[in-house]
Amino acid sequence: MADNADATVRDKTPPRNSALSADSETGLKSTPLAVGSAIVSEHISTVGLKVKNVSPWIARDVQNFEKCEADAMLQELLARCTGRSQNLSVNEKSKLLETALNAVLPICNAGAVAQEIKGHLTNFCDTNLEPLTYAPFVKAANCALRELSKVNVQGIPAFKVDEKTNVLLHVSDTMPIYQDHQDKQSERKPDVVVVSHQTALGTKAHETQETQVLTETACKSPKDNFQWTDVRSTLELKRPRKFLTHPPSVYKTDYIVPSPSAQYMECRKDTSGPAKPTGSTPATGSAQTPHEASNELRPSSQLSRGVKRKRGGNNEDRTEEDDPAKPPPIVQNGLYVAEMFAAHIARQHVISFIVNNDYIYIWFCDRETTIQGAAINFVQDLPRWLVLLLIMQRMGYEQWGLNRVFEPEPGFSGKVMVEDAQIDLELDVKSKERVTHFGIRGRATTVFPVKSEALSDRQRDACFLNESPELVAKLYWPEETRQSEPDILKEVYKIAQTDLDVRGHVPELVWFHKFEETSTSKIRVALGLKDAERAEQGSRVLYIIVFRKLIPITTLSGEEFIAAWWQVVKCHRALWKRGVLHRDVSPSNLMVYRLRGQFIGVLNDYDLSSFKRDGPRGLERTGTLPFMAADLLTPDAMAGKVEHVYAHDAESLIWVLTWVCLRYEGGNLLSKNRPLEEWLKVDASLCQARKAQFWSIEIRNVCPSTSHAESWDLVKNCLWAVQSLYTPFEYRKLTDELAFQLLLEGPMLEHDSHKRT
Repeated sequence: MADNADATVRDKTPPRNSALSADSETGLKSTPLAVGSAIVSEHISTVGLKVKNVSPWIARDVQNFEKCEADAMLQELLARCTGRSQNLSVNEKSKLLETALNAVLPICNAGAVAQEIKGHLTNFCDTNLEPLTYAPFVKAANCALRELSKVNVQGIPAFKVDEKTNVLLHVSDTMPIYQDHQDKQSERKPDVVVVSHQTALGTKAHETQETQVLTETACKSPKDNFQWTDVRSTLELKRPRKFLTHPPSVYKTDYIVPSPSAQYMECRKDTSGPAKPTGSTPATGSAQTPHEASNELRPSSQLSRGVKRKRGGNNEDRTEEDDPAKPPPIVQNGLYVAEMFAAHIARQHVISFIVNNDYIYIWFCDRETTIQGAAINFVQDLPRWLVLLLIMQRMGYEQWGLNRVFEPEPGFSGKVMVEDAQIDLELDVKSKERVTHFGIRGRATTVFPVKSEALSDRQRDACFLNESPELVAKLYWPEETRQSEPDILKEVYKIAQTDLDVRGHVPELVWFHKFEETSTSKIRVALGLKDAERAEQGSRVLYIIVFRKLIPITTLSGEEFIAAWWQVVKCHRALWKRGVLHRDVSPSNLMVYRLRGQFIGVLNDYDLSSFKRDGPRGLERTGTLPFMAADLLTPDAMAGKVEHVYAHDAESLIWVLTWVCLRYEGGNLLSKNRPLEEWLKVDASLCQARKAQFWSIEIRNVCPSTSHAESWDLVKNCLWAVQSLYTPFEYRKLTDELAFQLLLEGPMLEHDSHKRT
C-alpha cells in the first residue's frame, strides 16, 4: 500500500464553493468522491484491510489544508480561552492578542528568565542533528511555561496549580505509544508531546521536584509508555537547515514575516523520494530519527502495551514490507492527529504543531478539513511563541477539543447525560465491540454498546420485528447540508408500515440527538475562511443515534447468507421505488438479526442516503471503492458529473455478494490468500480496471470458500449481467425495473430453480 502513495493523492474533490444542484453551472449530478481515511477506516474489520501503513490515506486528509494568518489563529485560540469567543468581535480579539503580546514581552527581554530562555534557544540553533534539538526546545518551552504561570491577561483565566490540568512539553521519542484500532494496534513515536504534570510525573509524583520535571525529566524519553488518552498534543520537529540565526538582543511585538517559501508547509511529491516540505534543504549527513519506521498498524497480538522494545541497528527482524518509507512531516503529524482523535470519544478537534527549523506551524484539525496557521519564528518572534504557550497553558479540556458531554476529563467512561433529552446513557466505550474510525476527515463513525433501561423499554412500533434488548450507539459527523439520517429513517418507517419488503428489514432508531454547538463551520467563519451565509456548505456536526443491536451479514454462510442478502436486495429496491436512495452499499451496511430461529436481513446506515426529490447534496461522495459500480469510478464520475442510478446500487449489491463469497469461510474472514485484496490499495481508475479484468478473465480462475460454494453460480450470473452493461462505447442505460430484473431478479430466480432441482 505504501507503494501506491502517488495514486492516492490524485482524486481531489472539487472546490468547496462548487454548486450542488444538477442544473447548476458545474452540471453536478451527484456529489464528488470523498478522499482520505473516510473511505476505508470505518471498514477495517469488515473488508480485512491490512493497514500496515495508513500514510497514503492520511496524506489525503491533510494535503488540501486551508490557510490562515498566524495572528488570526492566535487571536481565535486566545478568544477560546476566554470561554466566550462567539461573543467577541474581530476588534476585541485583535485587542486581546495585543494585550497578551505586551504581557509576555518582559519575559522575553528582562531578567534571568529571559537569558535562560535565550540560552536554550541558542543551543537549539547551534545543534543541527534533529534528535539533539529536542532537549533545548523542550527546556526553552517549559522554562517559559513556568514564568507564564505568573502572567495575567484580562479576560483569560488565571493560572491554577493543578497537576491534572497544568501542561508541559515532554520528549517522547524513542518510547513508542500504542493504541488499539479494532483488531489492529498502532505504534507511533512523536518527537515531543504535550501532557499534564501528573502524566509526566507518573507514579513518582511525590518524589520529583517541579524544577526537575521541567528541566530534566521532560527532556528525556519517558521511562514508561505514554497513552494517547493522556496526550493533549504533539510536536513533530524537523531540522533540514544546518545553521539558524541566534536570538536577537531585544524583542518587539511586531510579527516577523517569514520568506514566502517558509510561510506554509506544503506536501510536495517528486519522483526520487517521499514528499518534502517546501522551503527545506536537507542537511548533508543529517541523522535519521529513530521513529521513521514506526508509523504502522499491526495485529494487536503482536504488540504488548507498555513494553519496551530493543531496536537493532541492522533491523534483522524486520522485513522491507514492514519498514515503509518515511512519510513527510505533514503526514507524520496527521498520523498523530488521527491517534488523538481515536483516543477520545466524540473529540471535536485536535490542535498539533510542526517545528521546521526555527518555524512553528499550528495545525487545527477537525472532521471537515485541516487548517494550517502561517509560520511563527519562535527564535526571532519569541513573544508570539510565548502567547502560543500561554494559550496551551490556559486552555481547558474543551478548548483542546474534548467533548465535555461524553468526556468531562480524559479517560472518563461513566454515565453520560444529554440534558436536552434527559436521557441517561451508560456508554461502554472500552468494549471490545467498539468500532472506531481511524483518520481525520469525514463522518468518523464510532459504534459501541449502550446500557439504558429507559431506552430499551420504549413502546415498539409495528414496523419493527427485532426484539433484541441490546442497544448500540453510533456517534458520527455527517455534513450539515445533507438530509439527516433520522429524517431519512422517518420516511423509511412510513414506507415500512405498508410495504412487507421493508417491514422488519430496516434498523430501529431508538433515540437521537444533534449537538448543534459542534458545527465545524464556526472556526472557519471566525478565521475568515468562510462567509457566514455559506458556512454550512461542507461543514459537519456531531450526532448520536441509538439503535437496536444488529449482527454483520458476513457472519452467515450458505443459504442463510443468500436469503438474508436477498431480503436486503428487495428492501433496497422497495425504498428506491418510493424515492429513498441508499447509495452506500457495502458489507458493513448489510446486517441481520435473529427472529424465531431465522436470520432477517437489514439494510443499515442511511447517513449518506437522500430523497430522490431533493437531488444530490453535500460534498461527500457515497460509496466505498471495492463495492462501487465501475461506472462511478470514471474521472467524470469522480467529479460528480455522472448521475447515481439504481443500476449502480444493484451492481454494488453484487460486489458485496462476490466479496463475501470469496473472502469469508464459515462466517470468518480468511486469514491469508484473500482474493481481491489489491482492490483495497488502488485508486478509482485502477479499481475500475481491476473490476473489468475480474468479470471478464479472472472469474474463471477463482473459487469461493467452501461455505459459500453453493452461491457461486449466482455470483457468476450476476456478474455476467453486470458485464453486459459495459459496452466498448458506453455504459448501457436501463430503467430501474429492467436493471433489477437483469442484474438481480433473473439470476436469483435461476439460482432458486437450480436449488429446487
